[in-house]
Amino acid sequence: MRPVNKGQKPVEYKHYRDAEPYLEQRLGTYCSFCEMDISNAPEVEHKEAKSRGGQELEWDNLLLSCKYCNTRKGIYVKKGDKEKYIWPDKDDTFHAYLYDEDLPRLNEEYLKTKDINEREKAENLFNLLKLDNYPVTPKDRDKRFAKRNEARNYAISGREGLKSIKGVDERRVYLELMINLAKSSGFFSVWMEVFKDDDEIKNMLISIYPETRTEYVSN
Repeated sequence: MRPVNKGQKPVEYKHYRDAEPYLEQRLGTYCSFCEMDISNAPEVEHKEAKSRGGQELEWDNLLLSCKYCNTRKGIYVKKGDKEKYIWPDKDDTFHAYLYDEDLPRLNEEYLKTKDINEREKAENLFNLLKLDNYPVTPKDRDKRFAKRNEARNYAISGREGLKSIKGVDERRVYLELMINLAKSSGFFSVWMEVFKDDDEIKNMLISIYPETRTEYVSN
């Protein structure tokens, strides 16, 4: 899960939905949780549900979300419960989860180095969002799995294709196309996993996803 620097509240707004363009400008049109590209239907999500006492207009309480993560999260987090979870604009969510298989999972090796509360917070958010959901019936229209694995296939194809390119100019063009594909498909952590051994590509990925917390994702 990409850790982000949301910065300070940019302007005063009268409705929480008015914060959407500023969140997009800061963070890009990606779900703050599953990382899917949501340029068509971004939703302003409240960490602590506004219907359960969460601050409706507080910048610190807002993130961008896809409809799937927003629906899964629902109104479970009430006022005062924010500290029971890790959040991408506050914590090192990049190392808390792994994306080396078809479904994301907790990074147990990393979390063992943290105190028990940190692991519980990471697990709480993971379960709340059902990040490992795999649709098994037509009624489950959650597209996160399909879109994540589509991005993963793009990344793997890009990595393998890059190996066969020798010319400097050809490689430059190929890299530009591949990075643009990464930008449009989303799923930063999936791309970073596929290119975990390539510092050049990782640095390019970090640069195209706005306000990524480099202190957490850089070597």
